[in-house]
Amino acid sequence: MATLIFLSIPAHGHINPTLPVVAELVQRGHRVIYYDTEEFRTKIEPTGAEFRAYPEPMPSSADIVKMLADGNIVRVSIEMLRTTERLMPFTLEMLQRERPDAVVFDSLALWGMMAARRLQLPSVASISHFVFDPTGENAPGLRDFVHWFGQILPMLPEVIRIRCRLAREYPDVFPRRDIFPTRGSRSLIFTSADLQPKTNQIDSTFRFVGASINPVTREADFPFDQLTRKPLTYISLGTINNLDTHFYRETFSAFADHPGQFILSAGQHIDMAQLGTIPANFIVRPSVPQLAILQHSDLFISHGGMNSIHESLYYGVPLLIVPQQMEQLLNGRIVAAKGAGVLIGDKPPYGQVTAGQLRTAADEVLRSSSYRQNAQSRSESLRAAGGYRHAADEIEQIASQQVATTP
Repeated sequence: MATLIFLSIPAHGHINPTLPVVAELVQRGHRVIYYDTEEFRTKIEPTGAEFRAYPEPMPSSADIVKMLADGNIVRVSIEMLRTTERLMPFTLEMLQRERPDAVVFDSLALWGMMAARRLQLPSVASISHFVFDPTGENAPGLRDFVHWFGQILPMLPEVIRIRCRLAREYPDVFPRRDIFPTRGSRSLIFTSADLQPKTNQIDSTFRFVGASINPVTREADFPFDQLTRKPLTYISLGTINNLDTHFYRETFSAFADHPGQFILSAGQHIDMAQLGTIPANFIVRPSVPQLAILQHSDLFISHGGMNSIHESLYYGVPLLIVPQQMEQLLNGRIVAAKGAGVLIGDKPPYGQVTAGQLRTAADEVLRSSSYRQNAQSRSESLRAAGGYRHAADEIEQIASQQVATTP
């Protein structure tokens, strides 16, 4: 039996792919200790892992939602650098005490990578997003770069200050070039080689494990008996960029007279009263069991988050992507290039669409069978990559090397 320590961040999209992996590792007899913030205890403990909370202060998922309200991912990068400063002493002491056989850290959990390197522990990076090359396939265009540079410029001095402090304090393990995504002895990407854009950043230490999906880890109640009309369209802006009440009202205007049925997951932080009158063909909830809903859906109108894209394609459901920030824009371009969906609202400021644009794009995807066929092809590639069982195999292999060398 191996002892494995997971170090994640307070974000549903980064935690979700690890849950089936952890449950599989526990079932195989390994001891898993999982660190995150207290708010995720009830989500992680059902896997069988020993949940432990990071010492405060830590950002909450709501804090990250606010940081990304205008799609500025640089704020989150700064917060992860600050968190690394705070957590490094704790993480080093904890890992020295526990002496795990492997450390599994999130692609943004820089403290996990640095501490594992300093202590020379076998490590695995969990990468729940595509790896993008600024000059490679699907690279941002000039307009995107201008928009992004305008966001980062005011924050650049702070990024440089924190980087310099970490480099002085931990010169032996602080990354000299790219910081994110972090990399381990092995790096697991929760996608397929078929979907990942070409990049020189991926080397022989990376493994494509496909979509990590096990519906049992994310069960929830939903009135499925109320799904009486077809086609069924599911709408969600995910767990981060879900405060856009204007977008929700535009979907009402676009589809109130549509013959199909619509499910809208509005998010836990939305004031439902701000949505106004809900059309009769809509079911609106703060949250829904997404995996179960997708198995009934004909179309997913999504922000283009990595989890949402992969869960949709895993079940062969084509997408209409309305990105809220640059990473989601790039994700959407990949889906569109594969013919598995349509991308709209892709000019800065991202996500600005009208009811007419939504209706036209949705009708196109629902009318043409090619989108469904291409989504099904992507489903086959994601399933063939092995999913959470393949990820667990890779982690076991890294951990077994440490077990074999331990006296």
